[in-house]
Amino acid sequence: MLPAYLPVLVMIVVALLMAVGLAFVSWVLGKVRGSRTDLQPYECGLDPMDEPYKRVSVRYYVVALLFLLFDVETLFLYPVASVYRERIHMGWGFFVYGELLIFIGILLIGYVYAYKKGALRWE
Repeated sequence: MLPAYLPVLVMIVVALLMAVGLAFVSWVLGKVRGSRTDLQPYECGLDPMDEPYKRVSVRYYVVALLFLLFDVETLFLYPVASVYRERIHMGWGFFVYGELLIFIGILLIGYVYAYKKGALRWE
């Protein structure tokens, strides 16, 4: 039984030796000796204008999450629109249309809520 698994064992040993060897060669040859200018952040050839780890307002993330939320939810409208004609022939037209109106109504309520809370105001 051992001769049947010998090629697999050889392949595992070669793979391990190659991984360890490449990591060792990278460690030996990849030592970086940087100067003062090499260690500075690079902004299109200009001196850096701000700190690299400047705090970003939470409002930025709220707007990004709202965009993703409304974008993904409108993405759900495409499958409904693609099968709507088939559902009309099956007698489900008013049901699908009603669900679509409820879905858009919930989206509209969420949009109005976010607008009233000031989440969409960029200051």
